Parts: sequence; C-alpha cells; structure tokens
Amino acid sequence: MNKRKLLTNLSALCFLPLSAMAAAEQSCPRIEGFYATWDYPAGGQLDIQALATDKLTHIIVAFAYPQPDGSLDTLEADKYIDDIVKHAHANNTGVMISVGGAGVDFLSMDEAARSQLVFNLVEYAKLHNLDGIDVDWEDWSTYNQPNPIESNMLLTLVKDLRAALPENIEVTVDVQAGGWSGINFHPDLDKYADVIRFMAYDYTGGWGGSPIKHHAAWDDIHAGLVNPNPASQSMISKYDVAKTSLGLPFYNKTFVDSKNGPVSSHTARDIVENLVKGMGVDYNSGQYTLDNDAYFWETPELIKTKSKFVSDNGYPGVFIWELHQDARDEQYKLLNVIAKELPKCQPCAEAWQPYPAVYSTHDIISYQGSNWKVNGGPLHSVAPKTLGHEHRYTNLGACKNYVVNR
Repeated sequence: MNKRKLLTNLSALCFLPLSAMAAAEQSCPRIEGFYATWDYPAGGQLDIQALATDKLTHIIVAFAYPQPDGSLDTLEADKYIDDIVKHAHANNTGVMISVGGAGVDFLSMDEAARSQLVFNLVEYAKLHNLDGIDVDWEDWSTYNQPNPIESNMLLTLVKDLRAALPENIEVTVDVQAGGWSGINFHPDLDKYADVIRFMAYDYTGGWGGSPIKHHAAWDDIHAGLVNPNPASQSMISKYDVAKTSLGLPFYNKTFVDSKNGPVSSHTARDIVENLVKGMGVDYNSGQYTLDNDAYFWETPELIKTKSKFVSDNGYPGVFIWELHQDARDEQYKLLNVIAKELPKCQPCAEAWQPYPAVYSTHDIISYQGSNWKVNGGPLHSVAPKTLGHEHRYTNLGACKNYVVNR
C-alpha cells in the first residue's frame, strides 16, 4: 500500500515512533473544498483570490472530462487551474483536479484508452504542478447490487494511476453513500487511494419512498459511520478510517408541496439570503415550511457535530461540495464553523538540523510535527525537547506543509 508523507521537509518526523507520527497527523486535519468551474462567475462571483486558503488545506477543481479514446476535455478547468495553483500554493494549500462527475462514463474504456487516460492525467498533473488527482465515478450501470465488472474497472484505474504518478502526488476517490450505489465500490480502493472521500449526502431525494427530511441528516450518516452492516445505508465501513474524509454538503433540498416527488435544490447562500436574513428564520432550525414547500438544510450546529465527530474519531478531515454555495456573510459561513472545529495547521518551517547548523534567538524551525521558536541562541546540536534545555525553545503549535515541494 502506498502511503504518502506530505511533510517531506520535516525529516525528523520520519524517525518518530508510529504512535507519535499518528498523533502529529491527527493534529493537522484536511479541510478540502471542491471548486466547480461552471459556477464561476454564475455561482456568485467567488473569485479565486477570495478562496479561504487560511482555512482550506486543499482545493479540488471540478472537473476534467474523460473522452472515449482516453483524451481529456479540460477546457473549463484550464481557465482557472493555473491561477488557483498560484494563489493556493502561495498560501500552503494543495490543489487537485477531479476527473469525471455525475453522468460521466469512463469505465467502459478498453485497456488502451484507459492507459491513455492515465497518461493524460499524469501529464496534466505535472504540467500544472498539482498535488493530486481525484477520481469521481458516479455512473454505475446497475444499482442496489454488487457490480464486480465495473467495480474492478474502477479499482484498476485507481491502481494504474497510483503506479504512474510520482509518490508525492496523491490519488483520491469519491465514494457514494448508501447501499443503493455504495455497494458497487470495491473494498480494496484504499489500498491504492491516499484518501477515500465519503459523499455523505443525497440520502433523500425526489424518488418514491424517499423520506421527507434533510438529505444529509446526522442520524443517517452516524449510523453508517459506526455500524459495519451494509444495510446501515453506508459503505464507509469498508475503508480505513484514517484514510476516509467525510463529505459536507453546502447545498440543500426542498420537497415541493411537502411530498417525496419533485425536489428543488438551494445553496446555503440561498437559505441565508431568503429565509434567515429575508424572513428571520433561525439558521440552526434546519427546516421551514413555506407555501407548503418543505425546506431542509445543513445548519451550523450540524456542521459542528460532524466536524467534531471527525476530529474525535481519527478521520483525516472533511471535504465540501461546493465552495461557491456557502454564504457570503462572515457570520453565516459554514466554512468558518468547520475551521473552528478543524483549524488548519500553520506551514512547517525548515526542519531542525544538528551541527554544523547554528540557530540564533528568534529563529523558527520545525521538529516532530511542530514549529519551534529559539529563545536563546546561538544553539547547535540542541534540539527542542532536549532534557535540561526545554527553556531554549517555545512550541508554536502543530505544523504541516500541505503543498508538496517538488
């Protein structure tokens, strides 16, 4: 199994016991946000420079579209990818490209086309200095039953990508929630993927028999996270918790005429502007009936509950679909709630080195997953935590470089 080390310049960390390394990693969560290119500017003028890199560890640009011959349609992504990379990398935030999307078929390719797709994705990642490739497959030909043929096709694609990419470029996979489609995802995906993103939403919708409730309700998600039974509407138990990121939707569903027939979608920004600010509805109520339409939405308290569960239970972090959909007012932004529960780590300074390196007062170095300030120099061959010399350093807190230096 391939395991990346994002802190490539923190060489001291490599010599820590596994328990200490795990503690260092857990103190630096992943907070990832998808950036849908088609929503800009129509999605509310979320300018690239306004992306909250102080809170986000990764930005995932959606989408690159595979073609039947293995070529890539990246016309939408190409408009923004380099500007996003420039802005994000300058602020210790990684950038990925997501390939696929709902309704995009790339598993039916023959072996030659799949090899060409892998080659094109690897070249695109290198050309644009990306930190990862995300595979988003949502177009199974069968549902509510195992599909070993397509399941193995997806596994092969992920495996081939991992083998073709440099070790320091991640491969991630988005996995749908619920037994309806989640049952099709191969249980070995986490052997080759660095992160499995659990799309913990769309539990309800406009189909017959759908419950009339929030589509990402905590009772549905929590049951799937803690219950290994596939019937719990979650495939999440198949994968290593340490690799599994929890999805948070910034969009919501409204049941028209309070029935489980047609539904309409509303962003967090819509809810804030029209119901919270427009009508004085409590944002944390999570539901409201207007003209017989039943509105349900992701509340700040629900976001806090989910983020805290991730923090307390060894998950690497959360991801957001989708950044344009958040409120614009600081007091209502769901991303701010996430950041409070899962604060982004500061970047790591240069790793501490023994003599002949000499450190002066106020120098900052990284050591064992934290940044340290020198209180009294010059120092050489005296590391932080050295017995009898603890007073020579101040611990500035956990650190992590989310951008891989290549």
